[in-house]
Amino acid sequence: MARLLVMIGVFLGSAALGLLAAAGFVDGFRVRLFGFVTTVVIYAIVQSVVTAWLGRVAEARARALVGLSGIGATVIALVIASWFGGAIWISGLSAWFWGALVVWAVSSVAALALPRLLAALGVDAAREKPAEA
Repeated sequence: MARLLVMIGVFLGSAALGLLAAAGFVDGFRVRLFGFVTTVVIYAIVQSVVTAWLGRVAEARARALVGLSGIGATVIALVIASWFGGAIWISGLSAWFWGALVVWAVSSVAALALPRLLAALGVDAAREKPAEA
């Protein structure tokens, strides 16, 4: 159960980092603090469902497109999150393109790095903890 909660936290954290990175680096991609948590949750849920679905469709119909399912799921998740979350605005085709690319890249790297970081912090904390007699 604890492992599941950690993985959910990592997924939500990586989504938040991706959205914040896009807001910081892409003109026309704005994030508002009010409603941000709701938007991150909506984005993360849609991203996970759409990624699984697009991955299966791509594998069944066009194996060469399996790698593109992640960026495609990011675009779909951004569209839905911008409609219902109320905390992100994306204006212009360039902002949609670069925003999706930044969100996808940063959240992918964060999803790989955060578990390793948490594990390293856990190991360090366990080393610093005095041994119980």
